[in-house]
Amino acid sequence: MRRLLLTLAIALPSTAPAALTAQSHAIDLTQQARARMSANDLDSADALLTAAMSSATQHAESVTAYTWRAILEFMRGDDSATRVAIHQAYQLDHGLQVNGLTQASPRLAEMFDEEYHRVSQDDPIYPPAALDELPRRTSGPAVVYPPDLVRRQVRGRALVRLIVDASGHVDESSIEIVAVPDSGLINPLRTMILGSTFSPGRVRGRSVRTMAELAIDLTPGTPQSATSLITSARARIATHQTDSALALLTQALDPATHPTEGEIVYARLVQGIAWTAAGRDTLARPVLDSALAGYKRLTDRGVELAPFLKRLADSVRLARSGRKPGLLGTPAAVGAVDVLPIAVSHPAIVYPPEMQALRVGGTVIVEARVDTAGHVTPGSVRVLQSPNPGLEREALRVVAAAVYRPARRGGHPVAVTIRQPITFAPY
Repeated sequence: MRRLLLTLAIALPSTAPAALTAQSHAIDLTQQARARMSANDLDSADALLTAAMSSATQHAESVTAYTWRAILEFMRGDDSATRVAIHQAYQLDHGLQVNGLTQASPRLAEMFDEEYHRVSQDDPIYPPAALDELPRRTSGPAVVYPPDLVRRQVRGRALVRLIVDASGHVDESSIEIVAVPDSGLINPLRTMILGSTFSPGRVRGRSVRTMAELAIDLTPGTPQSATSLITSARARIATHQTDSALALLTQALDPATHPTEGEIVYARLVQGIAWTAAGRDTLARPVLDSALAGYKRLTDRGVELAPFLKRLADSVRLARSGRKPGLLGTPAAVGAVDVLPIAVSHPAIVYPPEMQALRVGGTVIVEARVDTAGHVTPGSVRVLQSPNPGLEREALRVVAAAVYRPARRGGHPVAVTIRQPITFAPY
């Protein structure tokens, strides 16, 4: 089946063909990911597709990357993640077609069909001309300039097209950088948009999903030190702005910033924490290995390091010691059922290292909708109760990817809303 899946052809009738044929960086990364999938190196393929999604500047590139992400997750046997990726692809291009899908895998074809119908029932996307009130950016980070662009004083106006939903959040897969004064600002712009909040567009007083265009004037600021960039990145991680934090860390590690050996270790530790917070353990492990090895080299040489750096390194070592970081409790059901749902599988719970360092613990209550097959409905997961925002993203990640034995009523499986506790015990 794997061989058949990797021969599938993706057609995007609602997207200009030139967007697919141009050999952009995102398309090249997606092709590399397909080669790694063919070699059964799924973790590397996953990292390549993540990079493709981040660097995509056209709808076609994003749709193609999301579609191959769906196929990758299906090869892994993760139906929930497969559905999420399919749903994102259809949200971006409702005309998506995957030729040969039924012959390659009837089960995957059925999942594509189901997600197509779910997207079809979503709220419509209103054009700006149909709105009584346009969406406006109300808060968010500034664009983080790469050091070389600061040196060259690159400035100008960028044009970004995106979809803002009725709650004021941006649909990540919809972001399209239409114009930019330098290609090096594409990823910083995406990171800024993803970290922003908006007032939604309105029609007759009702909040609606809408397509928006932003004109952004870009001006380079004064170069920052590596330590200040890393400290800012830690603050972004604490507020779940992982992409923005990673952009700051890339800038801190750039030779043009002139980081010291201690700052490089500090940046690598925080970079590993950021990848862990994003659920990218495959990327986090080698970064943390490198950081801890660098830390040991410095201490062996008798280099005096700042107390906060020592505490952070100790926290990371503790997090990797193998102790159980958290406990998935028994979920409660909202509504009457005869048999409660029970989690039969879930991802390993990763205690956020920043929270460990601060000895922050407690129980996060996550609400989610579980269908009759025991899968969590995409988009239904939200935090009801939390002792600290730094624990919430990990709790949401675990519940979204969990699989349950479904609730039963009258002897039959039923869909139900659950309230799932996850307890983090500080060491």
